[in-house]
Amino acid sequence: MADKAVSRVGSARAQESVSTVSRRGRRRDIIDAAFDCLAGTDPDLIRIDDVARVAGVAKATLYRHFPSKEILYSIVLRQWVDDHQLRTISAVGLERARIRARSMIEAFEEQPQFFKLSVTLFSSTDPAVKAQLSGVAATTQQYFVDDLSTLTEVAPSDAATIVLAVVHSVAMSSVYHGVPFAAAYRLVDQVIGLLTDRPQSRSTPRHERTDGGDSVRTPVAAELPAYKRRRRDRIVEEATSELRESRYEQIRVSDIASRADVALGTFYRYFPSKEALYAEVLRQWFLTSRFTEPLDDVAPGPRVAARIGAAVDAFEADPEFFRVNVLLHSVGGESVQAVLGDVFARARAMSLADLCAARVPDPDDVATMTWSLLSSLTMSAIAYGRSFSEVRRVMDTFAALVISRADERLMIAEREPR
Repeated sequence: MADKAVSRVGSARAQESVSTVSRRGRRRDIIDAAFDCLAGTDPDLIRIDDVARVAGVAKATLYRHFPSKEILYSIVLRQWVDDHQLRTISAVGLERARIRARSMIEAFEEQPQFFKLSVTLFSSTDPAVKAQLSGVAATTQQYFVDDLSTLTEVAPSDAATIVLAVVHSVAMSSVYHGVPFAAAYRLVDQVIGLLTDRPQSRSTPRHERTDGGDSVRTPVAAELPAYKRRRRDRIVEEATSELRESRYEQIRVSDIASRADVALGTFYRYFPSKEALYAEVLRQWFLTSRFTEPLDDVAPGPRVAARIGAAVDAFEADPEFFRVNVLLHSVGGESVQAVLGDVFARARAMSLADLCAARVPDPDDVATMTWSLLSSLTMSAIAYGRSFSEVRRVMDTFAALVISRADERLMIAEREPR
């Protein structure tokens, strides 16, 4: 009798083991299918039905393993990072950090859809998705902490944060705005050189601007008759008010049109889409923010930090505006990207002027690094709970480092025989 009971228990466990193996195999098949789907197109074009079909399972079966497309693709992204970006690197120290940063850029260059996936997932409110993305960030951060721990006067965790921020932002510029990836590789070399006091050489003169000065595209509104400009401005104002009251996803174009007292058809003559409208909202928000206030009464060195502080204040006061900026990078069309690019160009031009006034070497690159770091830190504050006081602290550390390096090199230059 006892033998039969033991036999039944053993049989049940064997069946359970087979079932567990089967479930794991099916889960692996679904993840592999998601990789296959992503290999051929951008993440926003993939339907969960497509993944289920490639995996050879019913959609209901897929949902038993992964409650949502976002959760599935957050796991896919984390595995891709492990496979492509965090390989063991035989080099040590400074060279190891440089190779690691460059390998991340190279991975995004070869498979930009995975970078787009990370941007798409940024707006998720699902705790499971956030946990996966936080895991990716923490693991990558620790690698750079280890690489840079004995090489910089900045706290290793801050140095790692700065490098990763620059990697992320220069990748965004290349993937979404067509900036050559060669510029991305150069910038990661520059930021590691800045942190370790080993500046990289450039062909650009030390204090020369390379962005074409203050020239920027003329807003479309300037080409409209006065009465149409007023109507367009009213639509933008009402859309701005809506964004201060609600999340972007909850806002309806019909409500904005009603608040602006225009017909829906009239609305679409001014803005072809909700995305186009909110790109303009972001531009106007930026132009009226504290960041654009003149700081001529502030000495050149402190002016750099003051401008950065004004930007942090603006993002903290209106975090939804920054979140929409990131979101529009992943869903906006070509005209939307042009407006977002215009906003970035204006912001960067103001930072560049401050850096040139402070006689910072390679101000063009440092301006890009500054905005890269600020954007990345703000993303982590809005999406992952980093405090804005921490954002300010790291930005102040970066600004102080930039000015310190500039002062050191000016002193050396003054001592050199003429």
